[in-house]
Amino acid sequence: MPVDPVPVASTWTPPPAPPTQPSQTGVIVAAVAGVVVLVLVACVGLVGGFFLLRAEKTPLASSPTSRAPLRPTTGGSPTASGLPDQSEEPVAQGPQASAYPAEKTEDLDRVCDEDIFYPELPKRAGKAPHPVVLLLSEYPGLRYQDSGYYYDLGLSAKVEQTWAAKDPRKVQMVACLDRVGTGSTIRSCKFDDPKPQTVQLVRTTWRLRVYEAATGRKLLDRKMNGDDQKCPYVVMVGADRKIYAEVSDRAAIAALRTLVTK
Repeated sequence: MPVDPVPVASTWTPPPAPPTQPSQTGVIVAAVAGVVVLVLVACVGLVGGFFLLRAEKTPLASSPTSRAPLRPTTGGSPTASGLPDQSEEPVAQGPQASAYPAEKTEDLDRVCDEDIFYPELPKRAGKAPHPVVLLLSEYPGLRYQDSGYYYDLGLSAKVEQTWAAKDPRKVQMVACLDRVGTGSTIRSCKFDDPKPQTVQLVRTTWRLRVYEAATGRKLLDRKMNGDDQKCPYVVMVGADRKIYAEVSDRAAIAALRTLVTK
């Protein structure tokens, strides 16, 4: 009489968690028009990164926020036949509704990076303007809001609420701007602090995606070149010792204008 095969349970042991890297803090002192300026900068997530400062007056810069690491996933449990249990629910495809509401701007990063939408937010419908937030990612795992690119349009509260809303409950669209490629050297940029040195500014390719925050519907997907090719006053430099041409404020506004104002 044949004997039924005995199922063998498989096990999976997760690899040990990598040690966390402490954040690095750098302090830069620059003399501007006889006044000593103390700049305290937190380098978040970039091991080996540092800041360089030119002698001219420096603008304010946004601070990136770190992202949580992804967790490993396991497959379904095997059956006696060696095939996965077909009774398990299939993994849903496409954008997924968030299990909790957006309470801060950082929650909207998930629209860009996790294919998540927030059904409680207003749809892009009705009379313009349609509020948007622009979320930048220059390095994998780091994303932050550009809160000043719209300044050429005015500094009123209404303009800010339209182009860089602080309250996520008012946002209709999320614009994700990611650096996706680099090219040849544009020019050499000289910096004075913390010591005189020269760094290469290189050509950069970016990808702009715009989503309706309430549904995850993609409204725009466009490649953009880094057209701001002048040497910056202050910049964070990574271990590769390069700086990258950014999308200019005017180019970002032009790309978003129709979606915001029509």
